[in-house]
Amino acid sequence: MPKKLHLAIWLILIAVFSCEDTEIQNNIRVLVTGNVIDQNAQPIANANVKVYADADAFGADRVLLGEGVSNASGSFNITSLFGPNQLFLVDISSGAQYSTYRYQTNTEEFTPGDLTFNLQTVALNAMTNFTYNIIRESGESNTLYYRFTYFDANCTEVYEEGILNESLSNCDNTRVIGSTLDDASPNAENISFVVPLQSQVEFSYRFNEDDEISEFITVNSADYAFQFSY
Repeated sequence: MPKKLHLAIWLILIAVFSCEDTEIQNNIRVLVTGNVIDQNAQPIANANVKVYADADAFGADRVLLGEGVSNASGSFNITSLFGPNQLFLVDISSGAQYSTYRYQTNTEEFTPGDLTFNLQTVALNAMTNFTYNIIRESGESNTLYYRFTYFDANCTEVYEEGILNESLSNCDNTRVIGSTLDDASPNAENISFVVPLQSQVEFSYRFNEDDEISEFITVNSADYAFQFSY
């Protein structure tokens, strides 16, 4: 059999046998419940809560099973459709001003005995833009190496049979942004990234061949602006 034909048949077989529709059981409903607070333990009202199912297979669609919002005390109780799928997701958000949270589990392997997914307390961090300007004032031939290290507050928690799997979860990550400023590009102007309000950003820099210096910046206001010259 020609190699190209053999490869084509193999790809077709993979596509056929890996196709799987997201399954919904119309006779089952589950309750998704919890409470949403901010970083100061204050309730977040009108947070969006969306429940999805996904077979996580070629050709499968992600299906919205249910949705709602938190009340004035931050609580939510959502009656949702259900089905055995690779991915059962609960996404919680409250606009661009807050971080996001995702609950993830596999309902092919796990269904709570009381048909209730209790997320308990979910904390979203208030977020803000951190905008920096670094300007060279020392003249040509001077170089600055810099980086910002900051906290990413968006969180995905993965549960297996109702137990948190920390190794598969993705929370409390740090991010790094930086560059080298020299004669070809001496300034970094109006560059922004998003950080949690009241968090600390580490700014590290090295001027020419000097030792590296690090300082910590507390982001204590919305739309925080940072200026630095070298």
